[in-house]
Amino acid sequence: MITEFVDPLLKLLWTKARRLFWAGLWLFALGLLIWYPLRWWPGDRFWPVRLTNYLMPWLLVALVPALIVAGVARRRWLATALAIPSILVGATFAPLFLPRTSPALAGNESLSVMSYNIWGWNGNIEAMAEVIRQEQPDFILLQEVRHDTAHELKAALLDLYPEHELHLAYEARIGQAIFSRYPLIPIEASVEKGRTQKVVALTPFGSIAVWNVHPYQPLPWFSQYRQISRLTEDIAAADYPLIVGGDFNTTDQSETYRMIDQYLDNAHWEAGWGFGFSFPTSTRRLKGILPAPSLVRIDHIFYNDNFFAGDARTLSTSGGSDHLPVVATLYPMR
Repeated sequence: MITEFVDPLLKLLWTKARRLFWAGLWLFALGLLIWYPLRWWPGDRFWPVRLTNYLMPWLLVALVPALIVAGVARRRWLATALAIPSILVGATFAPLFLPRTSPALAGNESLSVMSYNIWGWNGNIEAMAEVIRQEQPDFILLQEVRHDTAHELKAALLDLYPEHELHLAYEARIGQAIFSRYPLIPIEASVEKGRTQKVVALTPFGSIAVWNVHPYQPLPWFSQYRQISRLTEDIAAADYPLIVGGDFNTTDQSETYRMIDQYLDNAHWEAGWGFGFSFPTSTRRLKGILPAPSLVRIDHIFYNDNFFAGDARTLSTSGGSDHLPVVATLYPMR
């Protein structure tokens, strides 16, 4: 008697579960087919589009298995609906996994740039200094820097350049600092232009404008949009060697990123490999127990056509920060 009752119930539950599974895959596929054109209008102002853009590389984690399952089950229309976003997303990031060709570098002198959000609550000066010391970059662009941290870090890094003085430009109002092998002339610090710290570095290659950027998070989105719009106006008007780096609080698939990318090149896209996720790090733990994996790349180093990139990397050590530092080797165009 029990078997006669249980077996039909199990069959019914199995049938319902299968229908829900395939319906879920269809909703997933159709949602992505709708999302892709919405990236251009209304764009990131529509928060589901913005969220999907932020996590775009992770779509492949669901799309590829779903496509395989639909193919094995011979659900051709579903497989087609899943294949379209799979191809679009895959093609978007494919350049990051293909071999690169670089101009001949023999005899060319280079500049090393690091962007590093040290995290305002990070008090481990020695760990931060060790991350920087291992790379010995010519320019270190730091975000979320407190007054005491800036000066303690400078004291810890006095031996960074044995043959050069360590130069520091610090802007307390926006909590940002630039360390440099070369003398720095502070120019401007503007909250309205993306919390941007501007300096001119006096290098053997001539004067170079170095901008350290940390715009608001896109909550609300228009606050960040206004900041990036004003920053982009300055970038468009720059007719001199320019390096722009920082924690942009946006990924390379966002609308605000594209505003900058139309004028500047991103070192990671020109000379890096892989997704290069920089946030968060294991310093941030889920419910205080599990280390959080790096999910997005929101730290970038840009440059204009006075340079080309020979190398770009995301470091594996955070020095206690919730961001991983990003570094790039840039070659001035002669």
